Amino acid sequence: MLIRYLLSHALSLFGNTVAAIALPWLVLVRTGDAAAAGLIAAVSALPMLVAAVAGGILIDRVGRRRLSVGADLASAACVAALPIVDRASGLTIAWFIVLGVAGAVFDVPGMTAREALAPDIAAAAGVGMERLAGLREGIGGVVVIVGPAVAGGLLAIIDPTTVLWLTAGCSAAAALVTVTLPKGVGGQSESPSENRGVRGDLVRGFGVLRGDRVLGTITLVSAGSVAVLAPLQNLVLPVHLVAKNSPGGFGLVVSFLAVGGIAGASLYAAMGARWSRRTVFVAAQITTTLGIVGLAVLPPTPLMLAAAALAGFGSGPLPALLLVLVTERIPDEVRGRVLGLQNAATMTAIPLGTLGAGLLVESIGLRQTGMLLAVVWGVMASVTLLLPALRRLDSVQKAEPVETADAGEAGSSGAAVAGR
Repeated sequence: MLIRYLLSHALSLFGNTVAAIALPWLVLVRTGDAAAAGLIAAVSALPMLVAAVAGGILIDRVGRRRLSVGADLASAACVAALPIVDRASGLTIAWFIVLGVAGAVFDVPGMTAREALAPDIAAAAGVGMERLAGLREGIGGVVVIVGPAVAGGLLAIIDPTTVLWLTAGCSAAAALVTVTLPKGVGGQSESPSENRGVRGDLVRGFGVLRGDRVLGTITLVSAGSVAVLAPLQNLVLPVHLVAKNSPGGFGLVVSFLAVGGIAGASLYAAMGARWSRRTVFVAAQITTTLGIVGLAVLPPTPLMLAAAALAGFGSGPLPALLLVLVTERIPDEVRGRVLGLQNAATMTAIPLGTLGAGLLVESIGLRQTGMLLAVVWGVMASVTLLLPALRRLDSVQKAEPVETADAGEAGSSGAAVAGR
């Protein structure tokens, strides 16, 4: 069962990483408009945000396993529609926007459903969440390296529409693997009689985040982290290396980050259950901070690669550790919507952070922006280590959402604080 879960995760992620390379290439080949790919990404932002929140609600209503299957099948259909439309009438920017947005919208709930399914798989397979989460993140790191390389190799020898058939096939295969999981695993969390409407569902999800200081703090810390990391990796580093006439250097930096992350996640999978979670968190934060600051000051390329490996190694255990913490503290009946809200917060932080960094580059310069990001990260990491809420990572208490009579009363209800 554990192998099937990890295989489904790997297949879905592999399809997404290949599509992330093949789709912009296809847009450029068919439209000749270099800005079209950016337009599709921009138009997708708001629907993806809505999908993260709505998908979390659906996960709790229809079940984690069922929604994971449905989302993967829907994503496969959207991707497969691109080569079909291309053959039938030719792809236009409008078709790219419609189908690209639809595929992205289904990807987000599918990702959240697999996260929500993880504790059920761990319990049914008889393995610790630390091991499962570490293996999951380690496999994800391998896919992130292999996927783009495979996509680039395929695009060099075959038409991009053919490559998209591969991505659609991966999503469909992920759904088929998930179907083979026992039906009792990842079932419906909330009975129809408990359905209080969208507003009530959201209030219950927010209530858990607000009522449990650890969960709320983790959500804010995660959003703040990606708000710094996204512009550093997606803007500052590539612009710096391209200006130095070393675009290949950026590929190496990303590779060293990924390899370091795989090593860190693998170490956590093997040893994480033996160590105090607070110890893992502090060690990972300190190591990551050293690496991130080393990258942000834009040193010579050899030092940058060393910093990338260090940052990757330190950050490798963090997603796995955070997955363990949030899933064991979130009540089962609201797991989907809380994870959906957390993913929505992270997705919002990425474009906002990148936009802010872009404005800073224009106003104060690239190197100064990198230095500022290093300072912000250092301050944020220091504050994070001192937060009282994150000193109790080894205590396991689930926040209990308050029962509300109906959606109308839900707006004034919070959550009982069990995790304070």
